[in-house]
Amino acid sequence: MIILAQMANGLAIMLTFVAIIVTIGLGVLFFFLIKRNIRIIKEENDVIVESAITKKQMEDSIKSYIKKVDRFGALTLLYIDVDGFSDLNDVFGVEACDQILKEMATRILRSLPYKATFCKYNTDEFLVFIKDEDNKARIEKLTCQINEIINLPYQVMVGETIKITASIGYVTYPIAGTSFEELYANLQLTTYVSKRDGGNRTTAFYATIKEEETGNMLYYQEIKRAIVNKEFVLYYQPIVNLANSAMEGAEALMRWNHPTKGVQAPSTFLKILEQSGDIRWVGEWGLETMVRLQQQFAEKFPLVPMRFSLNLSTKQLLDSTLSNRLIEIMNKNNAKPEKFMLEISDFMMMERIAMIKTNIFKLRDFGFKIAVDGFELDGQSIQSIQRSPIDVIKLGRSFLKDIDNNFMKERLLQILIKFANDNNKIIISEGVETSNVAKYVKDQGVNIVQGYLFAKPMSQEAFGEYLESNQCQRICDEVNELIDSEALLDGDLASEEKPIENTNKTSAKAE
Repeated sequence: MIILAQMANGLAIMLTFVAIIVTIGLGVLFFFLIKRNIRIIKEENDVIVESAITKKQMEDSIKSYIKKVDRFGALTLLYIDVDGFSDLNDVFGVEACDQILKEMATRILRSLPYKATFCKYNTDEFLVFIKDEDNKARIEKLTCQINEIINLPYQVMVGETIKITASIGYVTYPIAGTSFEELYANLQLTTYVSKRDGGNRTTAFYATIKEEETGNMLYYQEIKRAIVNKEFVLYYQPIVNLANSAMEGAEALMRWNHPTKGVQAPSTFLKILEQSGDIRWVGEWGLETMVRLQQQFAEKFPLVPMRFSLNLSTKQLLDSTLSNRLIEIMNKNNAKPEKFMLEISDFMMMERIAMIKTNIFKLRDFGFKIAVDGFELDGQSIQSIQRSPIDVIKLGRSFLKDIDNNFMKERLLQILIKFANDNNKIIISEGVETSNVAKYVKDQGVNIVQGYLFAKPMSQEAFGEYLESNQCQRICDEVNELIDSEALLDGDLASEEKPIENTNKTSAKAE
């Protein structure tokens, strides 16, 4: 009986062990089946419309074809990257944009030759594979057709349509590479060049593109990641009034807080942002960021004037949607437009380009103050400024160069000051870095100034400390004492002079 009991217990243990093994095995099998089904579903979702294939099928097809024809065949790959698609997602939502992509894919498929294969390769990017094709004239004609049909309007809601553009790049085998990986790398370069040059165009592979553009593309991609990672910040430089030693406001200046290189000035990235179209994002992000800080600081420092200014480039002003988007941001944040100033660098373009004029007038009518940045002191500019909707004139640094004993410039300045006083305009002198320069502009009747003498551009935190410690009044008082002293009476404007020390150590990092 004891033996039978022991055998029964052993059998029970064995059956339990077998059950555990079977359960684990079924679990593993179930896991792989689920994983396989998820992969299949994902691949099916990659097929954006009928007659298209999945990304994996496309890659396998290209690799198989290259292996089959070796170096004796030909093929062409087209890459189509929709311009500004993330903006469309933000405005119209994911569902509407998915329908736009499906409509676009259908249009592209209709224009392709019978031997072409098509797939959605990434979220807003398409790949076209054309067997036995390397004729440049035919490819160029095809890309023109694709651009034309992409540019046709899309309906996003009842009664409302939008126009979309795309950047296209293409490569041919074996000239651009002898493997799919090499072809794809060069395809990315050609598409980048189209995107960088403003989009809505096609770029073909050429022999020196890798040497000329690889570094640029990597930098472009780095900037794209910086936007996603929120590495761009605004720095602020105070604008002060020497007459009453008080702050008038501050100019917001864009900086890239690079993770390894530190704070980067706009000269290192602004051109690429303009070429890629991301300058549109800059305008909206910059205004919204500035609005929120202005409201925060206006509450914290109620006695300090909080008029902030932001630069708009000519490229931004050429965008027909600019004024509506900026006004929408102001309304969304319940912001007062009279507390904000928009600076333009080439106000004379307004007379020549209707779109720039329309945007400026619409923004001014809404309540924004409009300033001209870097104003050149010459007869033509003074005549033009009298016909323009400018509220603030910011004299550029060139105004202070070779000003000693320059009777003509001083006479032009007096004409400008009289015009400003008679028409309720404000004049600001930029680039004031020494007390001698501060004395000169004050003697000419320009009391509102901006420059390193009073503060370097500083981070949001440093700017808060600057206001908290009332440094503006202290520095202005010291400058005015120097201006009134005999030591500056015979001072040379061109002489080097150590600016007033800014006790805000954090701001020194802004340079």
